[in-house]
Amino acid sequence: MIGIIVSGHGHFATGVVSSLELIMGKQSDLAAIDFPFGSSVVELEKQFDEAINFLDSCSDIVIMTDLFSGSPFNAAMKKAMSNPNLHLYYGTNLGMLMEFASKRLFNNDYSDLSKDIIDQARNSIGKFDPDQLNNIASDSDESDEF
Repeated sequence: MIGIIVSGHGHFATGVVSSLELIMGKQSDLAAIDFPFGSSVVELEKQFDEAINFLDSCSDIVIMTDLFSGSPFNAAMKKAMSNPNLHLYYGTNLGMLMEFASKRLFNNDYSDLSKDIIDQARNSIGKFDPDQLNNIASDSDESDEF
């Protein structure tokens, strides 16, 4: 199995993991590392060491952080620079995490799983436009007519 570590500022990690598990159920081989106000980078790095040790049976570990160049990203980057089995992503959102968590259940090949992880994150972002919904409803109404 491919392990996942989620980390971010405040309670981002436990929050997004809580949402993931509410929707998809309890996840194995997953760790959440928060970086709340008052925490130190030394504590954060220690938590990364503990999470990596917890996931040591995993063939690869994907680390998902909230922001590029923030403290969680920087701590993870230090670990990834010395371990080729750690793969670091930033800009994590729930859609991206759900897709990856789901796919890793059926595929243990990091190369395959990593191909569209960033596209999935982008596809999880959008703006609701009521006119589009009205157009879809109109198209559906017209197709019902014979």
